[in-house]
Amino acid sequence: MDVADVSALSRRRVAASGALAGLDSAQWLSAALRRVPADVEQPWVWVAPDGGPALVGWGEIARFEAGGPGPVASAWRRFRDWAAGHRAGPLAFGSFPFDPAENGFLVVPRFTLARMGAGEPTWLIAPAGEPEPRPCDQGRRAAPRLEFTTAPDAEQAWVRAIDASRAVLADPDRVEEKVVLARCVDAVADRPLSQVSVLDWLAARFPDCWVYADDGLVGATPELLVDVHDQVFRCRILAGTRKPGWVQELLTDPKEQHEHALAVASVTAHLEQAGLSTPRLHGPYLLELPNVTHLATDITARVAPGRSAADVADVLYPTAAICGTPRAEAFAQIKTVEHLDRGRFSGPVGWMGADGSGQWGLALRCAQFEPGSRRARLFAGAGILPDSRAELEWDETGSKMAPMRQGLAQG
Repeated sequence: MDVADVSALSRRRVAASGALAGLDSAQWLSAALRRVPADVEQPWVWVAPDGGPALVGWGEIARFEAGGPGPVASAWRRFRDWAAGHRAGPLAFGSFPFDPAENGFLVVPRFTLARMGAGEPTWLIAPAGEPEPRPCDQGRRAAPRLEFTTAPDAEQAWVRAIDASRAVLADPDRVEEKVVLARCVDAVADRPLSQVSVLDWLAARFPDCWVYADDGLVGATPELLVDVHDQVFRCRILAGTRKPGWVQELLTDPKEQHEHALAVASVTAHLEQAGLSTPRLHGPYLLELPNVTHLATDITARVAPGRSAADVADVLYPTAAICGTPRAEAFAQIKTVEHLDRGRFSGPVGWMGADGSGQWGLALRCAQFEPGSRRARLFAGAGILPDSRAELEWDETGSKMAPMRQGLAQG
């Protein structure tokens, strides 16, 4: 844990708060990113769709790391205690790995611009006495030259992993019902890429997604794990995917319907343990994105007093949408056949307030930038069932990576 004195922070409205209040989420992000200093390589970002919470930060004043069981709540409790009683109401950005053996973190930026909803003021949370950052024109640069590569035997390894998993799923003596496998593509640019430009493009292109950036992990996820505010819980579950032109199959294909049902059940089965009331479900419905269409179900419930968004995230994660079911057995199968260090891909990503409110998505549709921002690794996963076909799952993961391929070209 690396922290500074919270009393150094102050909270004040930005001068242009009135003009920023009426912007949609993508417009607000674009305006906020123009205030990020040009020498900042890795901004902190969380922007929700539909005028939800929008946060942009840079620098770092405190970091709280945690791993093992209940990592999000463990880090949040230290953040809460650090921030106790401070009127500035600091906010923390968070990102946690898929593998609980590795540490994740909550970070309080040195500078945070925050608008908690459409029509609301934009606040600056920063050390007292620091001048308000002013918009600057970062200018447009020539498009980068990009090269995308996979390991020489990547497709053959993918087929082997799926065949091995299908055999396990078809074995009547095994309990696994679904396993989610992931793969990666590496990108190299001829110059450092602008993460700010990539984020700006993602928000404009994918207005129904949650756009995020944390320590170089940049993406736009369509899947919301947890939203807790005023003791109301909300989440969005996705499972079942088709490229444009094949949408109606999602509503009739038994495989897609079964995969979606497993994902929903993996969340609803843990709601009572998470301290939530009997849920209300809306779905499945079609969530149409520019590159793919998903089966989606939204869930709402009441949250028991004293339960934070971090507590709920730890109970619900990992879901069947990114791991499989049952959890422990699916995770073990992934470790056996995937041979990929996911890092923070498919882990919880979001933000927390010291009061326990917060939002957490699943870190999907993303790229992990290396320091210097010339190299990035793109990730995507697919749910494997007994009748899955390796070539179709390869194509599906390629479609899921398409947004980041396009996004990197904006850098």
